[in-house]
Amino acid sequence: MFTNTATVSGANPLKDDVELPNGPSDSVSHVEFSPASNHIVASSWDGTVRCWNIQNTAPQVSLLGQQTHDGPILDCCWHTDGTKVFTGSADKMAKIWDLQSNQCMAVAQHDGPIRTVNWINAPSYQCLMTGGWDKTLKFWDTRTPNPVMSFQLPERCYGADVVYPLAVVITASRGVLCYSLENQPTFVKQLDTALTHQLRCVSICCDKTNGTPIGMALGCIEGRVAVEYPDGGQKPNLRTGKSENTNFQFKCHRQTESSSSIQDIYAVHDIKFHPVHRGLFVTCGADGMFNFWDKDARVKLTHSPQQRQPQPVTAGAFNSTGNIFAYATGYDWSKGHAHTNSFGSHVYLRQCNIQPSNSTKSGRK
Repeated sequence: MFTNTATVSGANPLKDDVELPNGPSDSVSHVEFSPASNHIVASSWDGTVRCWNIQNTAPQVSLLGQQTHDGPILDCCWHTDGTKVFTGSADKMAKIWDLQSNQCMAVAQHDGPIRTVNWINAPSYQCLMTGGWDKTLKFWDTRTPNPVMSFQLPERCYGADVVYPLAVVITASRGVLCYSLENQPTFVKQLDTALTHQLRCVSICCDKTNGTPIGMALGCIEGRVAVEYPDGGQKPNLRTGKSENTNFQFKCHRQTESSSSIQDIYAVHDIKFHPVHRGLFVTCGADGMFNFWDKDARVKLTHSPQQRQPQPVTAGAFNSTGNIFAYATGYDWSKGHAHTNSFGSHVYLRQCNIQPSNSTKSGRK
């Protein structure tokens, strides 16, 4: 489907997948497609954020440019109009990158590394939400130097997702905090997740009919995902008249050697829901695999082939139509310095044609 404008070398991966040229020199922390154009950005622990253009007419991929921070970039996100990118870094700063002018400027600051950046496009306001390892969640009008609102978190921010009017933040010590974004950001409740190990990622799931947020998928370091709902997962059963719990969890990204009964368990680094088939999602794992799932049928749809030279899949993203899946590979330091390798860090594009399962289970639609 795609060809590179530069020669690809290195660990190449799966058949027919295309590597983005001039990639980062260290592991990718986040990858995201523009909501308004054929652009894709990736932030990296090498302190850079890069943007590429995908040309559909003569399918090619080219690097448009890059910007830097004074420390690893831990997250990035797009402005709704697709012309600006926000970045959050270990240098305690968040920046805005205007792609049209190629200018970059600071718009937010914390007392510790900024782990998450999310742009909020509400009917009555727009703002940038930043979560930090200083245990604060801040909301910024990017035209002013001080936050318009700030919340104390119970622990360091480890991840966040926003689908208006819901924001979900995960923290150290397995904190899951829900905020309403209507009129102005408001703390709603803290959830008790069924997961028992450190949370790694969160992605909001939406109603398949109207697109409103209804719950979330949480990934942890123990090779397990939980699908949970802010109302506790209680749903009336129309047949019995009783309430049933629609929260559920499942194991994933685990491998057992054929010659041994010992199971290797890997972290779930990223989760993303499909933009068209809203009940489908992908999980990216430290085992070097990405798996596609149907939330409502509660089945695995398919999984990636094993890479020839396996590396953790550190991030993933769908484009706006869901027919392209981007994923990043690189070392995640889960086994320390002794296990570093020379395969480098890479971002790939892959055709994506997943469809919902024909089977059904009791659950949210």
